[in-house]
Amino acid sequence: MFLPPNVAPNHAISNTFKLIFNQVQNFHLKSKFYKNYNRFWVVNNSRSLIERLDVINTRHKAREISTYDFSTLYTNFPHQDLLRVLNLIIDFSFDGGSRKFISFNNFSAFWTRKSHGKQSFTKPKLKALVAHLITRSFFIVGNLLLNQSIGIPMGIDPAPFWANLYLYHYEEQFISKLITTDKARAKKFLNASRFIDDECNLNDYSEFSKSFSEIYPPELQLKCEHEGLHATFLDLDISVVNGLFVYKLFDKRDDFPFTIVRMPDLNSNIPSTIFYGAIMSEFLRIARCTLLLTDFIPKASVLCKRMINQGGFKSKILSQIRKAVTRHPAPFQKFNSNSNLIVQKLAETF
Repeated sequence: MFLPPNVAPNHAISNTFKLIFNQVQNFHLKSKFYKNYNRFWVVNNSRSLIERLDVINTRHKAREISTYDFSTLYTNFPHQDLLRVLNLIIDFSFDGGSRKFISFNNFSAFWTRKSHGKQSFTKPKLKALVAHLITRSFFIVGNLLLNQSIGIPMGIDPAPFWANLYLYHYEEQFISKLITTDKARAKKFLNASRFIDDECNLNDYSEFSKSFSEIYPPELQLKCEHEGLHATFLDLDISVVNGLFVYKLFDKRDDFPFTIVRMPDLNSNIPSTIFYGAIMSEFLRIARCTLLLTDFIPKASVLCKRMINQGGFKSKILSQIRKAVTRHPAPFQKFNSNSNLIVQKLAETF
């Protein structure tokens, strides 16, 4: 093995591919030549999607939304093609700058001009270790020793980065080809977003549903989750209403037929500052994920009632929402209401 004994191979590779993923993402963010096209669909959370929804809403041009899910994503990657794609991305990353080593420690990975011995990857070393991790995964079932011959090994640390980069490769190739052959069609994917195995499209005139068989290898199967005027994606519930994408916080746990323990409890052994600080953070999350005040108040009210049941005081909870509005006004500006009115409306609900 290439690594020093105090560094886990999975952890070092995971940090390395996080570095590579961020490099690929930044390349597309800073690319000016293709700024009118979307060649990088990957999102890490709902924030970038909310930004796209808000831009479309300024023009009142919301028409349709669709979401798709890759069924059995991790188990269907052919090893030979997965390694081919990852090697291409490794080549792209190493050839894109003057620093030829990726060094790492227990916490992160970073580019360096000089080797740090066993704490550094060269391009060939990284490729060899990736091939080893993918093709040399063994499992014991009873008296059988089995070698996984297809798919990303389950539970391995860099798996999400490998899956994202593999799908990104085909998405980028598809859009780049369309830019040269059919620019109008390429622009229909301007608002495509993908979070690992979940894909979302805004105002694409159903183009993704017609094209996904051209984009991805046949081994990967896609299932349509929603199509039309309503969909859920990540932590958002999104509806098309009068030319607007009306979004609000979505949590599938709300529909569970049993109680879920959420948020800190003041009766536990934690400082009260952590308890009330968590409330403020959750208020901000609800506000960022909600377009209308009429949707924000009920969600925030449920939070307040839960935190009172878990030991909080109403006056201090209301103080947290007031701090959230005054210290972080941006998420609340879309409500077109001042902080006192928001706090007053919320206080009347519990």
